[in-house]
Amino acid sequence: MAVMNISLRGAHDGEILHLSGAEAANEGIELAKGGVDGFYEAPVETIWERARRQRGGTFRGIEHPERDMTLAFHVMNMPGVAWQESAALLRNSLSYHLDPWWADDNLATLQVETDDDYRELAVQMSEEPELDPDHDPDVNGYAKMIVSLKAAQPFWQGKTAVSTWEASGSSGSGTVTVSNPTDVPMYLLWVLDPGTWTIPDVSWTGRPGKRTPGGEYANRSITLNPVTTTMGGLVIDTDPMERTFSDAAGTNVVGAVGGGYYIINREVPPRTPKTQLPVSVTGAAAGAGVELHQVRLWGGVWS
Repeated sequence: MAVMNISLRGAHDGEILHLSGAEAANEGIELAKGGVDGFYEAPVETIWERARRQRGGTFRGIEHPERDMTLAFHVMNMPGVAWQESAALLRNSLSYHLDPWWADDNLATLQVETDDDYRELAVQMSEEPELDPDHDPDVNGYAKMIVSLKAAQPFWQGKTAVSTWEASGSSGSGTVTVSNPTDVPMYLLWVLDPGTWTIPDVSWTGRPGKRTPGGEYANRSITLNPVTTTMGGLVIDTDPMERTFSDAAGTNVVGAVGGGYYIINREVPPRTPKTQLPVSVTGAAAGAGVELHQVRLWGGVWS
């Protein structure tokens, strides 16, 4: 079985702390045995209804609230470093929120890596950390720190897949590769160079692992209004919580390029195999291209 290495990339561009695995405790900090709660699986809330006199109930859906997590750490003496310094390093690697005075700030990120996979989860403190020493830490050179964390986005994020296509002249057609190997529905992010683009907006059918474009919108596509050089390009995000159409500077351009169309099929279902979908462009500069970014979100560390 592959070794799973767990590390923490500190908030505010902090250093990497090795918590478990081959390099554990290099910084005097290590995950405590039995001190992990809420780490492995994203939280799930099932929604049910029951009519008066109904036998049983009716399933209505699933929601994924923010993730609550409690982690216990050993903080210990290291050569030339007292346990208090290890505890301070851990505490300063975590934050309650992004720094409002620094636009490029980042939250702490838990990172899980094996020989063939990598996933990460951004976390922030939800309560003050607790120090829970079993004995006098100054005598033993060791204490236990317990940290309560929240992940606003509860899914483990894997490596983003990017499929590209480039026109050889001012117009052309080709395909991009779409797939979703995860157990979570996937949103797409399109990045388009200037030109008049036609992109797919298909519906999917079939059992997990065998899904194909099918159903009412099996062949649906959208021809956008021209993406101008003044816009610098176009970003289309099918995540309903994000702006759908933005230019290269991040300005909302739905009225300019949407052409009265809307993205109908926003999700690629879980366990969708590699599928080629058509794209085309006219009125573009030679070499204009498209990038299709596919962010992989996973319900669990091993899903």
